[in-house]
Order: sequence, then C-alpha cells, then structure tokens
Amino acid sequence: MFWFSLGIVVIASTPLVLVAQRTVTKDAGAGNKEEMDYDAHERVLGSRTIGADGKLMVKIEYTYSPDYEVATKTTNISYWPDGKSVQKIAVNTYDENNNFTSEIIEDYNLSGKHVSGHQLFHDPTTGIYRCFDWNAAQQKHVAIECPASEEAHEGPKETPKITREEVMQHLAAARQAAQTEQKAQSMKPKAPVQSPITTTNKEVGVVLPARLRPGQRVSGRVVDDPDRFAGQPELTVVRVTLPMPSAGDASQLSGWTFEWKPSEPQPADGAISFVVPKVSGPQEFVLRQAGDPAVAVTGKIQIPKTASKRARSPNSFESPALCFERDVCMVTGKFSGDSLNTFVSFDSIPARIVAETDNAAYVEVPRFMNPGPATLIVAEGTKVEAMAMVVALLELSHFHEALEAHQEMITILRVDGAQELSDDQWHYGVYPPSNLEMARLLVPGFNPAKVIKQEREQREKQEKLDGMKKKDDKKDEAAGMILVVVTNATPDVATLRRAKQQTFVFYLTPESFPRGEFKYDIVIDMAKNGTFALKTTAVAFLAPVKAQEFDAGAPASKN
Repeated sequence: MFWFSLGIVVIASTPLVLVAQRTVTKDAGAGNKEEMDYDAHERVLGSRTIGADGKLMVKIEYTYSPDYEVATKTTNISYWPDGKSVQKIAVNTYDENNNFTSEIIEDYNLSGKHVSGHQLFHDPTTGIYRCFDWNAAQQKHVAIECPASEEAHEGPKETPKITREEVMQHLAAARQAAQTEQKAQSMKPKAPVQSPITTTNKEVGVVLPARLRPGQRVSGRVVDDPDRFAGQPELTVVRVTLPMPSAGDASQLSGWTFEWKPSEPQPADGAISFVVPKVSGPQEFVLRQAGDPAVAVTGKIQIPKTASKRARSPNSFESPALCFERDVCMVTGKFSGDSLNTFVSFDSIPARIVAETDNAAYVEVPRFMNPGPATLIVAEGTKVEAMAMVVALLELSHFHEALEAHQEMITILRVDGAQELSDDQWHYGVYPPSNLEMARLLVPGFNPAKVIKQEREQREKQEKLDGMKKKDDKKDEAAGMILVVVTNATPDVATLRRAKQQTFVFYLTPESFPRGEFKYDIVIDMAKNGTFALKTTAVAFLAPVKAQEFDAGAPASKN
C-alpha cells in the first residue's frame, strides 16, 4: 500500500556515530517511560519508548549534518509487543536547508518478512517526485506513477476560451475602477502645512523605453521606486534626486511637473509622452515644483547616434503566456506611442502602463492579483484585443531583515500560479527576445533550449533506470521552462546555506508543480550584525500568446 505523506520521512537505518553524553528519563503515561539521549552540544540524538512491561516499543534516531547544526535524517523504528521484532521502519530525510528529500516506509510481519511499504524521493530544486511501491511477490520496490495527494494539482489541458461578453464586462468594470481611483486622487485634501517644514532628498526615476528612435513618439513614467524597474533590458531608468518637503503638495509626485521641450509641462504623477528629438547625445528634461517654479531639478536622457531598428509589429497584439505580480509585462503590437490613448487591464483590474512605443507597451502587473488564469485586455480607440494568459506570484517570505551575528532564519521561496498554465501555454519560446538578455545577466552563457533538453534527457534517463515506461508525451517535449534566480545582495553580512556563489538557480518545468505551488526553503546564516537583502528574479521561456480582437464600438477611455 502506498500513501503520499510528508509527515514521516525515512531512508534506511544507518548506525548512529554520535555518542550520547547524557540520558534523561521521563514519564510517558500509562506506565510507559521515554529515554532521551543528548550529545555534548545538547542535541537530541534519539529516544526510546519503554512499555510498562519493560519492553522496547519505539526507537527514534537523528542524524545531523557534519557542517550545520541541523538534523537531516530521522529514523523511526516501531516494534512488535515482544520488544525485539521490528514492525515498521520509517526514515525521513531533509537537506541542510530543511527541504524534504525522501521518505521510506518498510512494514514487517512477526517473522521479519518485509510485507509492504514504499519509497518516495523528492528533488527540492526541481520539485519533481519519484515513487516506488513494495511488491511483496517480487520482494522488491517497483517504480509507479506518484499517486495524487490532497494538494495534488494538474494544469488545464486547454487554454480557457475568451468571449466578447466577458471581455467587455471586464473592460467596463476596469474603466469604472480607474475612473473611481482618479476621482479619489483628485479629491484628496491638500496636505496640511506643518511648521517647521523639513526637506528630504528623495531619489526618483524617469522610466522610458530603452530603444529610442528619432521622430518616434514614446511614453514613460516618473516613479518613486526606480530600483524596481532597473535591470529591465527593455526599459531605461534615469535617476534624479528631488528635494521633497515634509508637507504640502510638493511632498508627492503630484506636486511636480515633467518638462521636455518643446512639449508642454506634464504632471509628474501620470503618464508622460513626447516625440524623440532628431538629434543625438544627452537631452535635458526638468522636474519642477508646480507650486514653486524656482525649485527645479534637471536630468538627461541619452538619444542614440544611430536609430535603433524598428521592431516588427505583429498584426495583432501578443503577450507573454506568464507574467508575475508587480513585474513589467511587455505587450507587442501597433500602438500610438502615447499611453494616454491606451487602456490596459487584467480581468477587471486596471493596469498602469510604465512605458510605450509605437510597437510595444510595458504594463505593470497589478499588485494583489490572485495567481492563476487572467485575461489581459488592451484597448486603443475602438479596437479591443484580449489574451488568455496566467499571472503568477514570485515571493520570498523574508528578504530584507535585520538580524544579529550567528543568528539564522529560514526564508521560503514561492512560485504560485504557474501550475495553471495550460499545455498550449507551456510551449517553449523566447518572448520577448530580451528575456534571453536578462537571463544571461543572471546566469552567464545561459542557453534555455540546451538546459531544457538536458533537463528532459536527465529525467528520461532516471525514469529508465527506475524501470518506468517511456512516456509518449508531446507536451513534455515541447514544454518551456521558468528560470528563477535568488541572489544574496549582502554576502558580507549573511550567507545562503549551500548556495553556489551565493546564488540559487532553479529550472522549473510543468513537472515542478505536482502539488500546486513550488516552494523551496533557504536558510540564511548571519556572519555579522546587520540587514541582509535577497534579490529574486524569474524569467519565463514560453511562446507568446496571440490576442483575439473585438470591436468595442466606442473610443477607449484614457488611463
């Protein structure tokens, strides 16, 4: 009999090499007692439960990592009433980051014959499980398909269909939500002026498309969190420092204007749009306090000497099959370049356009969306196009926290929502093309097609060694992957346990999500007092999703 459980894990008992320094005996109830063995470091080496008749009932042994103060194996042995004959052996193993790696259960009859049990192996870096059941007739473990657990999950076979009625309902609700938000912003009471007023320098960023062509209309944004958009190959971030007063309108971006001659001044808290000048070199812009024009800060945007090649615009819009919350999702197609003429939403949630050119819009995925299938809707004029895609969550439970030297903390990496990709959406592709550039910044020389092939061949080789029949699965052969990289940004303060060059790299495929979300525990060991910081990036290598076009019958509302 096989059951899928991570409650008890086991792997074949091995001799305990650590020597007990002291034993503590305590009452276990019903006349039973428990003996606990400790080593010189006060680690529990094991325990024994002794029955009222003096016979051994249960023995537990713990094996520790030679490098860290962490138990990596637990061996639990239950005995028949005679106190000598083994009834069950259960062995659980974990890696040094506390990730589950295996479970082995062996059941014996009174004569000592192995009658049932199973083996379960888990690769925590890929999320893939391998399962074996004990065949009493053959007296060996036989490879089987891992049975479904309560948490088991299988993605849809087909991409959900999009109907005009659903799209128009979502679009109407999103426009209403955007108008309500804009109205609430405009009706905000002016910030009370308190005395004395102090001024703090705050870094902001002007986010624009990275590829500028003279004569091209483009759009961008002034953002107060420029680090979030840095490192995106498709975007450029020009940082400037504003003297922000502690109170009044100028304490927010709404109290500033963006100026780029010959364009008229534009509010710094909304979309900014201008025509790229037909001159090369650094071109100056100004951020100016609306209430005090004498307060102004200048910055420079570099216009290339050679115009970047105009990217091909598909006949209809295309989007990634998978985008992550709060990340930038690139949609390609024919745009005006003025994001004020474009409205975007994910289902009924309006989305902010960070930048736009005449062939691409860079859309910020709204925060707090439920991970899973979504309809990405783009409206320009009377044209409305919708793409069935998936929004995923990439998250670390702790990623920036102050600790003391020699402390440790477990942070949990989560990738949720990708399990909802359909078989079609899992198809391999490099979209947008800049994904390859981004991936190679994280993993030098990265070749996604080669990695996918190697990972598939390794899985097939292991399945063959296990005795599994070869799968006739076209989905697996055509499937793409998700590259996830966790990097330690403060290696002088803390270290990531067992990380290569203080970086964890994960290659996630459809097989990585058998229980829904992908999870991986990472232990942070503090080298000294301070604040550690981790950076997490995900890059999907999936084919683009083509849009369905609908006629809205009325001009699109402005963002």
